[in-house]
Amino acid sequence: MVAKLLVSLTIDFVGSCSYLLPGVGEAFDLAWAPTQTIMISAMYDDTTPSLKYVSFIEEILPFTDVVPSATIGWSKEYAPVLLSIGQQKVHEIIVAARREKDVAFAK
Repeated sequence: MVAKLLVSLTIDFVGSCSYLLPGVGEAFDLAWAPTQTIMISAMYDDTTPSLKYVSFIEEILPFTDVVPSATIGWSKEYAPVLLSIGQQKVHEIIVAARREKDVAFAK
């Protein structure tokens, strides 16, 4: 999960780096767009099949490189898992607090 996040962040970082090269940046985007699309398709086609199209359009259009397509794909894949783990932890904390409260009142 963490490795996939790091790869997603790297993909988005490389796509955003085109702003560092004035004039050359948009030409870099033309070369990077298919590469990014292939990588995103390989990583997230099972969970978010339309993300590859959004990613390609985002890289081809000027001034849209700030959209973190790969990270959005990672969030779409892992957010439900992370949220359920968080909800479970909150529930455990509430149950533990109630037990402590019941023990304190029993004395």
